[in-house]
Order: sequence, then structure tokens, then C-alpha cells
Amino acid sequence: MNSFQLLFDIIHLKKNKELSLPQTQATFKAFVDAIFPRTHEEPSGALDLHTEEFLIWVLDHLLSLTIVKKNVNIPMANVTAEMLNIAAKELIDKGENKKSVNPDIMQEKGVFAALDPSDRFRTISLLEELRLDLANLPVPFWNNSGVVLAITSVLTLLTVFGHYSEWCAYDSTKLETVEKRIIQEFPVSWKEVGYPGPSKGYRAFRGYLIE
Repeated sequence: MNSFQLLFDIIHLKKNKELSLPQTQATFKAFVDAIFPRTHEEPSGALDLHTEEFLIWVLDHLLSLTIVKKNVNIPMANVTAEMLNIAAKELIDKGENKKSVNPDIMQEKGVFAALDPSDRFRTISLLEELRLDLANLPVPFWNNSGVVLAITSVLTLLTVFGHYSEWCAYDSTKLETVEKRIIQEFPVSWKEVGYPGPSKGYRAFRGYLIE
């Protein structure tokens, strides 16, 4: 997809209150699932806790790009997903993927989602090392190594933060504004790691009183 056509589509979606291009959610599901798959040690993987929704929400609301002259905020989730798919295609074109790609998944969910989880990490490394043609990336990543590195580095951090936060416990209110969110149950990830939750204060030695 042409970078500027993608930007036009995103502005159009923004005006119509729709924030996701067709393959965006599938791409981020593949991303978070690679980092936090369901295992015996952690039976609740990222997909079970809807961590991809946290990632998309942060990219669209906290890391959005503002075009001052147009007075438009551009959500970053769609263009970031597009960047991941373009990088995944370059990985395949370079012959650096170690596992075969599922063509059916590629057509339906995008190139990144069609990769084996290990090859998804190789795609991230490709971006981190800037071993791809930045001119093929969508705005604002187009020929901008700083933005590529900044967003790529924060994706994993956001995934970890979202997975172990109270995000999943907001349930039906998690996509509301911050002040309208309500924790409706004890977060699953807190149970799994043994975190008892926030407290007004835990008993601990904090030094001696000064007379």
C-alpha cells in the first residue's frame, strides 16, 4: 500500500470514528502472542488477557501523531501494523525466515501474522537493526529511522506492561476514558505472579525515627 494512500485512509477512518484497518488487530494479536504465548507456567497468554487491545489503545491515544495544519490526530496503531507487515515481507524476501509461511493466514491476516513466532522476533530485529528500506514504510516511519527505532523499542515494553497490568480486569470498560474505567475483577496476571494488588501501605522496615 502506498504510504500516502495509507495516511489518507487513516484520516478517513478517524473522521468516521473507526480506528482499525482490517489487518491491524490480527497483526498485534500475532505480536503479543509471540511474547506471551499460553504455557503451562502461565496458562493465560496475551490473547486471553486481550493485551493486543491495550497495545492498540496506547498507540492510538497516547502515541498518536498530530498534524497541526490539518488539526488531525493520526492513530499510530494502523501505521505501526503496516510497518510490521512490510518488515515481515522483507524478511521473507531476504530469505531470513526459518519456518514456512502459511499463505491462507497471510491473505486473511497479513504477512506478520503468517510468520512463525520465532520469525516474528526476527522481523523485530530487522527493524531494530534498520536492515530494511525505510522508503517502503508508511508515514511517519517513511525514511525516518528515529521514529522506527522509537516505536519498535516501545512495542515490547508496552506489551509487558499491558499484560501484567490491571487492563484485562477493566472488562467492558477498558476502552473507555481513564476516569470511566472500573476494575471489575481481580486481574488474572496478578494471581499468576502472586501480586496481592495495590495497598495503602505494607509493613516494612524504613529506618529509625529521628529524635
